[in-house]
Parts: sequence; structure tokens; C-alpha cells
Amino acid sequence: MEVRLTTTKGTRFLTNPLDTYVGKSIEIYGEWSHGEIVALGVLLKPDSNVVEVGSNIGAHTVFIARDICPHGKVFAFEPRRLIFQMLCANIALNGIANVHAHELALGSREQTITEGRFPVAENVNAGAFAIGSIAGDEETIAMRTLDSFAPKLPRIDLIKADVEGFELEVLRGAEALIRRDRPILYLENDRPELSRNLLQHVAELGYDIWWHVIPLFRPDNLACTMANVFGDVASFNILCAPRERDYAINGLQKVADFDEHPLRLTPI
Repeated sequence: MEVRLTTTKGTRFLTNPLDTYVGKSIEIYGEWSHGEIVALGVLLKPDSNVVEVGSNIGAHTVFIARDICPHGKVFAFEPRRLIFQMLCANIALNGIANVHAHELALGSREQTITEGRFPVAENVNAGAFAIGSIAGDEETIAMRTLDSFAPKLPRIDLIKADVEGFELEVLRGAEALIRRDRPILYLENDRPELSRNLLQHVAELGYDIWWHVIPLFRPDNLACTMANVFGDVASFNILCAPRERDYAINGLQKVADFDEHPLRLTPI
């Protein structure tokens, strides 16, 4: 496995140069979908506690723990062994001590999943594989529920999940924690065929929902690189806030129709 060390404005990341999205973005721009970090920086406080499900190599973990919540804790979950090892390396490279990293998947029930070896020797979007989608039986992934961690967790202010279509399963396994703490939810929602069920479930939990669409290229990126290698490609997420807290969310489109999705030209 080839790795590369990139340093941008004092932040260091170990990446796989064959990773065509997260790794590539960090090498060129020093960041990945950094508009998400900008938005979360407005909502969170220095002592906020965060659960991040699907941390990948820590492209967001590092900035949340170090810059946004330096006096809080970040509980980072990454299920795949090789990516988890790079996550831990990037936490250590940046001298971060407030991240608690777990080599686990989170879902709606406890189980063990077997899949093939993660592809690291070819050009690949390393963040695009759903759990169990790699053919083979070389790797074993443990899955637990977030609620199984809840008794030992402090107050959680944000649950962030980017798990390739398994966001609803993560929420189903976190209902007790959500009832206890009423955290902000920040969830990837880039699969129109799964969107309605996810939106409906979040609404039934008592949350208002806004679309948050982030272009992968940011003109004011950390590396000051002007070339846009991603074109119009964007990240599609939803920002969800408990209704009883009446958050002021400015500049985002509120979800009014569960059948509409920005990636779908017309509602079903």
C-alpha cells in the first residue's frame, strides 16, 4: 500500500494517492468537502461532544477535534481496518488528544460482517463502499449500536454520519441517545432512492431538516489551489435540528417534501 504525507498550513495528513476523492482532495486542497466544517463550526461550541460515524481517514475528524471542539470529545467510528489505521495516524500526526477512535461499524443491531480485502492498489473512491459490499471473506467487521455506547458517553451535541446509505440504520440504533441528548444530526443523503425513508424517520424523531449541498471545490481552499479538478461534483447532506430548540438556520433550503431530492430533477 502506497501512502503519501501532505502538509497544508501546519495540518498533516497521510493519504492513499490512489484514493480519487478524499485523498486527492487533501493532496490538492489540504481539505475535503470543507464547507461541512465551516457549517459545523457555526453550530458547535469549543466544549461540544461529537459522534462521527464513518470517519474515513479523519479529513473532518482532525478539524472538528482540533479547531472546533478543542475542549470537547470526538468519538470517531471507522470500520475498515486499513482506513482506521490511517485515521489513527492522522490524529497522531496532528497531536490531537481528544479523539476516541473505534474500529467499528454502527448500525441498528449488533452483528459481524465479512467482506473482501479493501482495494488499495488501484484508483478507487475509497469512501464509496457500503459495509459488506466488497466481495470476499478476508476481512471481518464488527457492528454495534450507538445506544450500546450511550451509558458511557457524555452529553452528545452532534451526531455526524457518512456511511454510504446506512445513515437510517445508524439512527435506528441510536434512538435512546437521541432521546437523551437531542443532538444536532448531520447526515449524508446522496442516494435519492433511500432519501424518503431517511427524511421521514428524522422528522418522526422531532427534527426540522435542511438540505446542505457542498461543492467539493472551494475557491478559498486551505492550499489556495485555484484549479477545480472536481467540476460540479458536490456532497449532499441534511442538517437536522430538534424542533423544540428553535435553531436559526440561515441560507439553507428547508425540507418540505420528502419525495424531493436535489439529485432528482422531478419528485417521484
